[in-house]
Amino acid sequence: MFKVKIMSDEKKKYEPYHEITQREININIIVSVLVLVIGIILIALDLNEPLFTSNPILFTIFDYITMLGDENLYIAFFCIFYFGVNKKFAKRLIIGFCISLHLTDFFKNIFLDPRPNSNILPGNELKATGYGFPSGHTSGSLSFWGYTFYNFKGEEKKIRLTWQTIAGFIIIMVPISRMVIGVHDLQDIIGGFMLGLLVITAYMYFEPKLSSIYGSWSLNKKILIGVAISLGLWIFSSLMSYLLLINNSDWIGITDADWTGFQQSIHDLSISCGILMGAAIAFPIEEEYVKYDPNKMDLKKTLLATLIGLVITFGAYFLLSFLFKLAPDIYFITRGIKYILFMIIGALGVPALLNKIFKL
Repeated sequence: MFKVKIMSDEKKKYEPYHEITQREININIIVSVLVLVIGIILIALDLNEPLFTSNPILFTIFDYITMLGDENLYIAFFCIFYFGVNKKFAKRLIIGFCISLHLTDFFKNIFLDPRPNSNILPGNELKATGYGFPSGHTSGSLSFWGYTFYNFKGEEKKIRLTWQTIAGFIIIMVPISRMVIGVHDLQDIIGGFMLGLLVITAYMYFEPKLSSIYGSWSLNKKILIGVAISLGLWIFSSLMSYLLLINNSDWIGITDADWTGFQQSIHDLSISCGILMGAAIAFPIEEEYVKYDPNKMDLKKTLLATLIGLVITFGAYFLLSFLFKLAPDIYFITRGIKYILFMIIGALGVPALLNKIFKL
């Protein structure tokens, strides 16, 4: 939630307060158990693909809804939070989200579960690639928007209800849309939901404790340890994923689908590790030297700063995507480097530019 502080000019300033309570932990456990039990019953009743439809109208509607869990929307909302709402909240949000994203991709390589047969569009083109279990759209939506839902509990009523309504809609509808368009079955959704809820609960419990330790470190120590952890995670998870694939081949052999799914997962692992490494560099430097704060501006300037931040950040994203795709054979490496640079530009370079533009 957000604590309210009355400034000297009587302007309200909101600070993220996200330590999860025991009551909230208990609620999350109960919700997880209910979802798991209901899911097991439905699967036992042979309803693992209960919502898939070939109706073109419904398919199109839910295909648009599923875009709410796509990468571009996460970038857009992160920019809105980072440049226009609360920088501390946005930083913690993206770290928790990346942890969920990374674990999801790692578990995909453990289970090697193919997507349902309904993962086909007219023309026999795959709608989604990679493995199915657990659903990344589900775990990502729940971790990103679940964290947002909790953190806006203490806001002014209109602001709180707005963001919580958006969060609730996405958390519910994105997983449903994945089943309707046929790229995930029920067990994929349940796995993604359980993982996302577990990650967000654990993150909200441990992060405040770890942040108090992190805050006492020097700038160099923050960067070195952050880079070492993210790089080690990148190497370890990629190597383990490869060994798991090889181990699986001893029993059934590596199929083309297995190899395609593995490559997709390795690419996805590089995204989360690249973002974490870029954040490990950009966040402490920004805190030490830039200190961008949207609360120092009035509403018009904040909106303008957010718009500028969105344009530059997306411009950097598309430019880097174009440049690094020129080396497709090592894209599992260059994709991670792309996200390192992307985070440094967006989380460090853009705030520095906004400080100069608005003389903060």
